Parts: sequence; C-alpha cells; structure tokens
Amino acid sequence: MIMDEIHHVHYRTAITSALDHALDRVPFYQRWKPDDPGSGHPVESRYASLPRLTKRDSRAHMPKGFIPRDQDFKAGVESGEIELVTTSGTTEDRSSIVWYQRWWDESEHSAASLHTGLDKVINGRQREAVLTTPLCAGTVCHVGDLPVEERTMGRLLFLNQQADPCRWLPRDMDRMIQELDHFQPELLEADPAYLAILCRYAIDHGRSLFQPRYVSLTYEFPSRLHYRQMRRAFPRTPILSSYGSTETGHILTECEHGRFHQNTPFCHLDFQPLKPSHGDPLVGRILVTTLGNPWVSLVRFDVGDLVRLEPHACPCGRSAGLTVSRILGRVRDVTFTERGRAITVDDLDRTVGETDTLVTYQMEQTGHRDLIFHYVAAEGNGPPLAAIQAGLQSLYGAGIRLILRPEAAIPTEQSGKFRLARTTTTWNPEDLFISKDV
Repeated sequence: MIMDEIHHVHYRTAITSALDHALDRVPFYQRWKPDDPGSGHPVESRYASLPRLTKRDSRAHMPKGFIPRDQDFKAGVESGEIELVTTSGTTEDRSSIVWYQRWWDESEHSAASLHTGLDKVINGRQREAVLTTPLCAGTVCHVGDLPVEERTMGRLLFLNQQADPCRWLPRDMDRMIQELDHFQPELLEADPAYLAILCRYAIDHGRSLFQPRYVSLTYEFPSRLHYRQMRRAFPRTPILSSYGSTETGHILTECEHGRFHQNTPFCHLDFQPLKPSHGDPLVGRILVTTLGNPWVSLVRFDVGDLVRLEPHACPCGRSAGLTVSRILGRVRDVTFTERGRAITVDDLDRTVGETDTLVTYQMEQTGHRDLIFHYVAAEGNGPPLAAIQAGLQSLYGAGIRLILRPEAAIPTEQSGKFRLARTTTTWNPEDLFISKDV
C-alpha cells in the first residue's frame, strides 16, 4: 500500500511536470494555454480542459512545433541521437515524427515489466524477429528483395519484404520459415494478420515454425480468427498483445491474466467514453501524453483506437494507471446499426470470428442500412452463411440490407495494414464521445 501511494505521488508529479513543460516550452501548445485552468486546479481537470492532439496537427507542425525550445533539432540529427522517420499511417495519412531510439527502448523495457515472464526476455539484448508491413519506420524496412544480412540489424531480423502479404508466394513463406529456424529469436513481434497467413501456410504444408519464448502481437487488431490460426502453429508459445504507436511508444501491455496495463513511467492516458446512445460507458478512446522524452512532447495525442476499461482489480495485482480489458479496434472502423448505434470491430469480430470456416473478412457499410460482408472461405469448407447472416442481422438490426460476398483475397490498405470493417458513408467521429474526460 505504501509503495502504491509513493507511485501515485511520483506519477502525479510526472504528469504535472509534463503538462507545465509542454505549455511553457513547446511551441505548438502555446495556443492551448488559454484552455488551461491553471496550477490551482487538479492536474486531471487541467488535462481534461485541453483539446485533443490529432495526427493532422502532428503532420502540420512536426518537427519544430513539438520539440522544446531548449533542444537543438539540427544538432540532434547531425549527432545521430535522433532522426526523422515516417509512420505507416494507421489512422490517417503517413506522417513524420522525431525518433529517439534510447527513449523507445526504455519505454519497451518498462512495458515488458507488466507481464511476468516477458520482462525476463525483453532486456535490450533479446534476439527478435519482426513480421509486419515493410512500410514501417526504420532503415531496414524495404519493399523488394534484400539478402538476410541486409535485413538484420544487430539483434533484430525483419522478415517481410512484400507490401501486401496476400501476394506472398510459397518461396517467400518458405524463406521466412527457414530464416526463423536459423535466427531462432527469443521474441517474435508480429502483425496478427501477417502472422496468421504464415501460420496457415505452415500448417497446410506440414511445416513446423520455430517456437520463440513469446509471440507479441502489435500493429493492428487481432481477430479471433487470427488467434486460432496462430495457436495451431505455436502450441507451446504464449501469445500476448502489446499496444502503442510509433509516435507514443509502448502504452499498454497484456499481462499473464489477459488484461492490459498502462506503462505509467512513460505515458499518461485520458479516457473519453462513448455517449450512452452508442454503448457501454466503459468503452471509449484514449488520449496519450508521452512522459520522459526530452526531444518530443505529445499531449493528449489521439491514437485513434477504442478500448474497454476493466472495472475490476486484475488478479496479477498491478493497479497503477488504467487497466483495459480489451482493445476494440480503430475509431475509423466503427460501423453502425440501422438505428445509428456504434458497432466496434470487436463487436463485429465476436459475431463472425468464432468460425473455423473463414480465413478472413471485411465488413463494408455503404449506406445507412446497406452492408456488404466480404469473406474469404477456408479451403474445403463451406462457411455457415445462414448462421453468419443471422448473427449480423441480430447485431445490426433486422431491417438492414446485407450482402454476403465471397472473395479470393482481401488486400491491405496503402499503409500495408488490413481493415476488418470500413464505411463509405460520411460521419463525424466526435459525435461518438462525451467531450469531458473521466
């Protein structure tokens, strides 16, 4: 109890200092100063009074707007301490950010401590293979053919060289399987959709995958379909999720009991719940304030995802910061019932992700009551279309007009990431949320 109180005091001191520093020394936030009620108010209410920071803001004002006045950006780049890198564009167009490797590594190590066992693997020396879009930030991420030596950066091996894994040929997947066998990573960090494709290939062709100590899922929402496909190929390896972004570092880590815990030494989280007309008050978006990065100050940055808060104490005993029961998918991938109620990606996945007869899917909303369910069926299996249609009608409303459309494949977005849901109708995401934070 005493340690919890000490941590709470340190945390409040850190988030107060981060806010004061941003408002006083970081150029972009000068325009926010009139919104700050001042140091005489609780720090939580000060944060809640401020606007949210969008990726549009970041694109328009990075780097100079977010670097403290007492830091020399040019000197930092010339010395190699920092670099300007480009994100893959999860929620909006790609944007540039200032990358400080030391802070990122420290954030990763801190986040690993939130899972018993993972903290013994992530120590800055672990051999780690990465399987995701090659459009990510980093000098060895490359679309094309590079020898393994040029895709290896010290303890890191980057496996994929294709912008769309639907275009992987058997030789591509055979190569990745062989490289995993040779490299023998302790940790495999992967986009769940990419890894699921490799796992399906390995299972279908009688190939075994090297079993690392942990598989860490990141980059995008893991469907229940992905989990089943991955667990068949990794029967002995724990599979967990970590959550963060290129801009904000490591925000949440899934503990050994399946809850996500906040990386409090490196971030502060504000929570904005959905309006009652759209769902459970425990569901909302998180706005991230980075802590301890001397080069970049992000305050109330909207990462663009929905989460469900965990109302009960976690059996692991961790209680600092927010505890999240599930990551629910991107805000921009929300679809709507015939009565206008928000449906998260997780809502949709609970309805259609439990069948073994689908490989993947994408829900497309083309009108108020018009939906197209694109799906890829597993070979040799006829998907239970009647059950899928009944489930979707129950979810979206009996009055929807629903088309079930088989596809040979569902490609990625330009970012190299998949979307399980999308809408072509115009709507304002701000209409979903209660404006005052909790």
